[in-house]
Amino acid sequence: MQKIRVFADTNVILEAFRTGCWTAISSHFAIETMEKCVEESLTGNPGDPRHVTVPPADLNAGLVAQHPVSRKELATLVLMHPSCGTLDDGEKHLFAWLSANKLLPSQVIVATTADKAALVAANGLGWLDCMTSLEDLARKAGVGRVNLNVLALQYREDWLSNVKTKIRMGIIP
Repeated sequence: MQKIRVFADTNVILEAFRTGCWTAISSHFAIETMEKCVEESLTGNPGDPRHVTVPPADLNAGLVAQHPVSRKELATLVLMHPSCGTLDDGEKHLFAWLSANKLLPSQVIVATTADKAALVAANGLGWLDCMTSLEDLARKAGVGRVNLNVLALQYREDWLSNVKTKIRMGIIP
């Protein structure tokens, strides 16, 4: 059976490593990301207490693809959807590539982010229903309760559901 394609942003990758979920989700799903997200995942300030160390070999072993994004793809996304201009670089690259390749909306491809602005942008692109939480992915991949319980709030299904509802109701513009 073919694995479900999952497009992950930097924050989701970092949280999956922080909580020990990476191996399970990358074994269960076909995880793809952008070169910019890989770069962001592997850098940062090691002196920062929130810094998550991501072993490059483990990250690369868990990815089925890391896609380059051109300046033209970035410009096209922002020109067509100005709200995407304020996204963090990794999310902007992810959305630009997905938009250029016209993969969403889809019943068999999902994307994951834990950023409200990215979720608002996803709604504007018609992709809100394609967004899933790290918790949902981890649960489907068989991750145990100990790891699920340490997920930060914005990676949980109830947080995502609440944000999606507020976006649909216009509470979050």
